[in-house]
Amino acid sequence: MLDAELLWKVPLEELKLGYTFDKSTAAFVCLACGSSFTKGVIYKEAEVYYEAEKFTTIHITREHGSMFEYLLGLGKRQTGLSDLQKNLLQLFYEGVNDNEIVDKLDGGSTSTIRNHRFALREKEKQAKLFLAIMDLLEQKTSSSPKSGRTMKQQTAAQRSAPIQDGRYAITEQEYQEVILNAFAEGLDGPLTSFPSKEKRRIIILRHLISRFKTNKRYTEKEINSVLQEAYADHVTLRRYMIEYGLMEREPDGSAYWVKEGVKQMSKEKRKELVLAYKEMKKPMGIYRLRNTANGKIFIGSSLNLEGRWNRHQFELNMNMERIADLQNDWKQFGEQQFVFEVLEQLEQRNEGYQDIPDELEKLEAKWIEQLQPFGEAGYNMKK
Repeated sequence: MLDAELLWKVPLEELKLGYTFDKSTAAFVCLACGSSFTKGVIYKEAEVYYEAEKFTTIHITREHGSMFEYLLGLGKRQTGLSDLQKNLLQLFYEGVNDNEIVDKLDGGSTSTIRNHRFALREKEKQAKLFLAIMDLLEQKTSSSPKSGRTMKQQTAAQRSAPIQDGRYAITEQEYQEVILNAFAEGLDGPLTSFPSKEKRRIIILRHLISRFKTNKRYTEKEINSVLQEAYADHVTLRRYMIEYGLMEREPDGSAYWVKEGVKQMSKEKRKELVLAYKEMKKPMGIYRLRNTANGKIFIGSSLNLEGRWNRHQFELNMNMERIADLQNDWKQFGEQQFVFEVLEQLEQRNEGYQDIPDELEKLEAKWIEQLQPFGEAGYNMKK
């Protein structure tokens, strides 16, 4: 799933096309779901081969119908449109005449429809004027010697305030509780979901910043790589790292670094969290995610099998799964056609806990070799 903020950042023409070009990854990115297609790579569709940009347009049509339909399907908070206005715009888009619209809406008159058309045109004019006003305001604030900061910089400063705000003071117990639940598969594992509550969000971001070294400059690609291991929507995490004042970057995005003074996780706290994970004694082992409709499977391993299934469901329902075939089948056949099965479970232990990840990796390789979940038979990717 794509960070929704990108929809507001790209130029209008790109928004209408439905994709943008990410220079840091040299890939065309779908604005509807975040799928990316690397420039220079050839993609196959129905026995025909396409270069990346053309394939991106095919992907948008196949997966989202059109950008008109996708954008119209966004919530009222994003579009400012009522359900009635959305219905009318869809009918206008389909070329339905006013008399037919009256019949379809089961009420009103053609004059009412004409009034709605007029109101929508007025809304369009207002939107253009508002964009011009905000553009001029941004130019003014960016050049004003009094403020010294743009509106975006001021917003970022406001966002970072809760980090120092006393109302967001975090106790050791709160920190541990949030981390154990949010990273159900282990301290260095992936994030189950990104919370909406600000205090929990701050805890998670403070935890994730420890995955970066201080006094080191990262490229955007390196930042994305680390954050994507934690959460599929890495763009959102990266943006909040900046806005909450945990990380800084060059204006052109060429380099990122941990902000000076940001505290990293101490060795003592890490030991406490590792001990807390051991005491939770969650079932761990090898699992199979099976599509009962076509028999395809995915083999994986986890320190917390229950938490891994929850994360699978969350990412697939949010259209955030990185395995395209698995995401497509989930969308086509529905959640009810998938079952989560434990193939082999490891026994809990008090000693040798640090060896478990390696043990799981070997067991996973054994099951993959045995079941060969590739191509038509499964969703795993050959390494």
